[in-house]
Amino acid sequence: MVGDLIRLKLTIQRHTLGWKRLLGLAAGVLAAAGTWAIVFLAEPAARTDVLLLVLAFWVAGWLVGPILTSGAAMLRPEYFALLPLPRRGLGAGLLASAFVGVGGAVTKLAALALIAYALVTASDATALAAAVTALVGGLLLVVFVVALSRTVYALLGAAMRTHFGVELAAVQYGLLLSSMVAGWAVVRPVLNSIPAFLRDGFGAVPARAFLEWTPFGLPVRAIDAMAAGRPLPALGSIALLAAAAAVVTFTAIALLTPQVGNRTVRRRRRPWGSRVLTRPRLLPASPLGAVTGKELRTWWRDPWRSLEVRSAVWFGVFVAVYGAIAGLPELAGLAGVAVAMTVALSGANLYGQDGTALWQLVVAESREAVRADIRGRQIGITVLFGLPAFALSAAMMVVTGIFDYAVPILAVLIALLGVGCGTAVVMSVLGATPGVDPHRRVNATDAGENTVGIFAAFQIQLWGTAPTSAMAAMLTFAGDSLPRWFGAATLAVAFLNAVAGAWLGGALATRRLATRLPETFAKLR
Repeated sequence: MVGDLIRLKLTIQRHTLGWKRLLGLAAGVLAAAGTWAIVFLAEPAARTDVLLLVLAFWVAGWLVGPILTSGAAMLRPEYFALLPLPRRGLGAGLLASAFVGVGGAVTKLAALALIAYALVTASDATALAAAVTALVGGLLLVVFVVALSRTVYALLGAAMRTHFGVELAAVQYGLLLSSMVAGWAVVRPVLNSIPAFLRDGFGAVPARAFLEWTPFGLPVRAIDAMAAGRPLPALGSIALLAAAAAVVTFTAIALLTPQVGNRTVRRRRRPWGSRVLTRPRLLPASPLGAVTGKELRTWWRDPWRSLEVRSAVWFGVFVAVYGAIAGLPELAGLAGVAVAMTVALSGANLYGQDGTALWQLVVAESREAVRADIRGRQIGITVLFGLPAFALSAAMMVVTGIFDYAVPILAVLIALLGVGCGTAVVMSVLGATPGVDPHRRVNATDAGENTVGIFAAFQIQLWGTAPTSAMAAMLTFAGDSLPRWFGAATLAVAFLNAVAGAWLGGALATRRLATRLPETFAKLR
């Protein structure tokens, strides 16, 4: 059965996008080559510290990577729920399949750098024993890392049924987005310190004492002990690593079984959003009001929709944190703008997130129903992302005191929300990507894979707000030399930009969906 599962995993990977496979392979090979390079580039006094930090990055990559990327190429236990297979055997086979592929291959290649570390560290008398220790430690490290990755992925899938799990996943997504956008503010001084780190290591910082007792630090500790001619401490470190690998392996096997039972935790109270919308009634008794209410409730209740909103908020929070660390209050003031930037990204696959629920619109097919559905979705996503965006912008202005930038920030925020909601519905119709139906979702990446659509939506949103962004930039950098009415003109242009983007996007999406509704539903099935 294990061989069949491995062959099935390879078949799935062969049917993924070719550019993704090549990009993953290139990134993995570069990371493995970098791991080998630091063994020879680091000074002898700092070599252990540098290798420990690099191994920590490998573990972090395996923990975060499967969560933040789509799991389309993974074998899910739910695929085999109806087959008469032993649960433990199925879990072991699914775990074994995780070692196959680009990720497992480049991780093994990187782990072999431990042998190079052993050879350059040990003397001629202990070189062979240190190399054997490095080989055993590297293999155990690969087992530990892959099993830990699958364990964390399965645990997060189970936690997605709770508010805490959604919040935990949102923090990770928000940290990733903020690092991609504003991480340069912190990375720049870190890059400048790399030569000193390769020369001195951690120095007086007691990080090495902690890292060498972690599971990924135990093989390095064992190699150092064997190279120093102390086999008993080396064997003890290997034994501890083997025990840690065994624990996470058995845990992963136990978790890699088909999920049965309720998908979400039973609520003990009525959702706050429902109380706001129905007592007293705030929405009109019309198709548009019905869709808007449904969208607001869905964004509040559905863990996967809620994950998008919370990730956007954490994105803005971490941008502010990066600005505070780098001493750039202007960057911290853009926290609300960062939230608004995610409108098109989060809504780029609204119909794919709903899955086959589109059949309700197919049954009531009419141009009026389609128009109400599109406009209601636009209103819902604008409200849910706009409120935290405005609140975070106001809070950051108060904290940082950058009130001189209030007008350009407000203008860009308004334009991003309007153009973003229009872009979201267009991409949701043009690039509707089928995922796991809401009632069958388990993990954080089950809502559909539309990487190309997300990237296109982000670019359209940025270019669609170019008129407002240009005027806001002029007001920011040349405000003193501009006439007083330029600020009001910037806000007026931002409002027109937002209205035009929202109206045009909604009109295009309505026209497309009204003429291709059965085809879209068939695609999502």
